[in-house]
Amino acid sequence: MLISRSQRFIYNCFQCIDHIFGRPIGFKMTKGLRRKFYHGLEKKAQDLPDGNFKQVDRVTDLSLDEFYDRYVSKGKPVVFSGRAKNWDCVKDWSFEYFKNLHGDDKIILVDQHKMDLSHQSTTLDHIINDIEEGRENYYRFYPLLQRHPEHLSDFDVAWLRKHRKDNNRVESFQVFMGGKDSYTPLHNSCLSNLFVQTYGKKKWRLYSNKDIAVIDPDPARNIYRHAPIRKDNSSFNAFEENYEKPFHLYQKLEGLETTLEPGDILYNPPHYWHTVKNIGASIGVGYRWLPLQQNLIKWPWYTFFDLTVRKPNFFKTIKLLKQDVNLLHLAETGKLKQYLKDQKASE
Repeated sequence: MLISRSQRFIYNCFQCIDHIFGRPIGFKMTKGLRRKFYHGLEKKAQDLPDGNFKQVDRVTDLSLDEFYDRYVSKGKPVVFSGRAKNWDCVKDWSFEYFKNLHGDDKIILVDQHKMDLSHQSTTLDHIINDIEEGRENYYRFYPLLQRHPEHLSDFDVAWLRKHRKDNNRVESFQVFMGGKDSYTPLHNSCLSNLFVQTYGKKKWRLYSNKDIAVIDPDPARNIYRHAPIRKDNSSFNAFEENYEKPFHLYQKLEGLETTLEPGDILYNPPHYWHTVKNIGASIGVGYRWLPLQQNLIKWPWYTFFDLTVRKPNFFKTIKLLKQDVNLLHLAETGKLKQYLKDQKASE
């Protein structure tokens, strides 16, 4: 293992300073200590073999107790192979299906590849047309169930909520639609996620939060963290496996990977770093909830950071999460008020 427990503690102290004072000031305060810290990691890395990506466990028959004992309590991903294959969301959903039903829906398309999270207002029909024409558009966090609750019957909601196993009311369904080769950069959040692949194939690559010192994210503005942009105006792309500096330490990490097919459900634990790529045109749904007690036990530092975020604050973050995560990203960059003002003016 590249990063020891004591090294994780030191790095968490750096993150705490960055969280309180901001990263520019935090860097100035700890410049020499950080240089020494990463020099130690690089020296240790020279004696370690290269890491690789192992397959995420796949199960077909797993009791609720086994799921919690083997995966949830250990913060470990797992795929329920074909568990949703008979759900209506898998049998019926397609791009044409959504275009016919909800093509007029007004949506916010946020570019997560850019530091300023630039956005555009458009319609679902327009995005689907672009995807069908072969463009790499990727519409994330479509609040389908919030706008059209009749689609709740397309899922086995009882199964999903049973695997949540608590009375937490912070839950949300978010649909992801992407064209061939579109992808989302490396990120994580404090939410648990049962991700249902409904159409096409999607490849995932994942890293444990124990590797966070290599990822070295900027302080969280809300409940999402992103790998920092470091080279050629981009963050590390795990699918390209380019380990030139400043991404050389990634080569020593042990990651996980899986490819989801229609009907597969991936459990992605809170704070687990992941990046996804659509092998072809793809539709999937994230069922998310906030396991606060679990997070406090397993990730106390980062739960403290999550509860004390400021762009926006935690309570507004949860409110926007339930409404539309894309609004949350606009709030993150200070663009939400202007967006809402423009929307009101256009009505």
